Amino acid sequence: GSVRCGGDEMLTAELPARPEYFSRDAEINRAGAPTLAELAPLPGLSPSVVCGRQEAGAVVLDTRPPAQFGGGHVPGSINIPLSGQYATWAGTLIGLDVPILLVAEDQERLEESRMRLARVGIEKVEGYLEGGVLAWEQAGMELGEVPQISVLDLYQLLCDQPEAVQVVDVRRPAEWEAGRIEQATLRPLGKLPTPAAKGGAPEVLAGLDARRPIS
Repeated sequence: GSVRCGGDEMLTAELPARPEYFSRDAEINRAGAPTLAELAPLPGLSPSVVCGRQEAGAVVLDTRPPAQFGGGHVPGSINIPLSGQYATWAGTLIGLDVPILLVAEDQERLEESRMRLARVGIEKVEGYLEGGVLAWEQAGMELGEVPQISVLDLYQLLCDQPEAVQVVDVRRPAEWEAGRIEQATLRPLGKLPTPAAKGGAPEVLAGLDARRPIS
């Protein structure tokens, strides 16, 4: 059997940063960001240690591309790919002072992940999953998955079985107004509960059926 650790997973989309991020970022712009050489070596952690720290409140930040994350990841981890505004999204969804454990494809991307976080004041990176998701799986730990669906398949599903799935649009209101799927419900990602803010805003989830799949 497999060992379960953590809760639900979450993918990310573009959204505005928290005020605290802007404040800390301004301080760093004046003082200068640290270089990789100035940061203490980042320890590699075993799956069991990562699991324990996650349960104690640390956030597992998976920086791999969405398709890789969807295929298998640490349950409860947050996926923010390195492409795009990676550090800004991390500041928005996780905050600046929450312990972070990184998951990346290789050492080069691991170092890039950490440096980009440090440049905006996110310095509580406490380690990384040594051996990546493969090590997690080999340790007998349960993997989370997010099935992928193409635009065409989703369209066909909505035409054939409109009640089979709920479409949730997590973009910003301005993006929603510019164009959206007719059957979608707007739930901006910045207002949804995350592992770093477990309480979230319950009213944001109102109207969604917990028994029906979400796309």
